[in-house]
Amino acid sequence: MIKTLGILLLLSVTAAGCSNDAMEPEEINAEIDVCEVCNMGLAHEHYATEVVTADGEVYKFDDIGCMDEFLGKEADLQEEKAAKKYVRDVDTGEWIQLENAFHAYHPDFWTPMANGVVSFKDKESAEQYVKEQGKGEVLDYKLLKQHEWSWEQ
Repeated sequence: MIKTLGILLLLSVTAAGCSNDAMEPEEINAEIDVCEVCNMGLAHEHYATEVVTADGEVYKFDDIGCMDEFLGKEADLQEEKAAKKYVRDVDTGEWIQLENAFHAYHPDFWTPMANGVVSFKDKESAEQYVKEQGKGEVLDYKLLKQHEWSWEQ
């Protein structure tokens, strides 16, 4: 009886550990993952973004612009408690919560969907990218929320 109870307890703890309660991003599998919006393969992994819901659903995007378009149609996921939004540092591939990331923007910056927004884990990296490119501006979360998305140049 005690052994059975111990096994059930272990199984329930293991099952709880497998859920996405922490709303953490999943790794990208470039072979099979496709963008939720445009259905393109996620070949450029360092530009990929994700929305992870409190229910454990993970929505993957090839570009931050596609994620923004998706969230515009899914107003219930814009709440902080409903979902976490992740971008990747373009240099390292490290996942960063959207609210904590910095972005370099210029319409000529290359991104999978040609929106010109490149994400970084810190302001210094975004500033360095703009300096190296000789153009663009750095956007924090507040400025990114005000950004007008356009794929037309």
